Amino acid sequence: MDNKPQELKEVIADLQLIKEAIIKSDSIFNFIDIRKAVRSVTLIAGLIIAFFAVVSYYLGEYYESFGAVPLGIRIALYILIGLACCLVGFLKIGNFLKSARGIRNDINLDKLFSEIYTPRLLLLMIPNILVIILVTIFLCSKDLTSYIIPTLSILSGLMFLSTSPIFSLKEYNLLSMWLIATGLLSLFTAEIIHPMAVLGFTFSAGFIISSLLLYLDLPGHKS
Repeated sequence: MDNKPQELKEVIADLQLIKEAIIKSDSIFNFIDIRKAVRSVTLIAGLIIAFFAVVSYYLGEYYESFGAVPLGIRIALYILIGLACCLVGFLKIGNFLKSARGIRNDINLDKLFSEIYTPRLLLLMIPNILVIILVTIFLCSKDLTSYIIPTLSILSGLMFLSTSPIFSLKEYNLLSMWLIATGLLSLFTAEIIHPMAVLGFTFSAGFIISSLLLYLDLPGHKS
């Protein structure tokens, strides 16, 4: 009878070792609560995009064009956008770190990055990011700036779609389809719709709708 508690402890220790071995041999996304980690980030990102779209629109209307906005105001706006991007990035990393530590106490920032940005994910992301950068440069050089946001929406949707098997989130697929569909629609109406309205219609609405679906936690998702 006295040996049973010790045997139970040994069994628990063995199960823990097996669990850690499985986690280390597979993607961490199959074990952490991705939905909880990304839903607040997605919502905040959508709201931030909407906020800056509205601010940019009214600045352009007030000064008759965004290019006529005083340089100091534009620089301040760009700094605020950069800070907002950093905020979203830190929030995302913090959420993933918190979820990862729920299954592995030894997870730190360095290990988290090595678990997330695997060669497989980088192989999918880097070509897409390079295409996005080069296409944006091309459109700017040809003075086709009104087509930048629709094009970025389409390319971002394709990038999210190509990486969706890693994350196993159906809302991720819905976001991809939203970006592609609204990007294509905006591409044909880019010359008659304000770019900031297009930004709100594509990215902001897409992120907000996806986050709301994540909060609703609809049945049928992969736990």
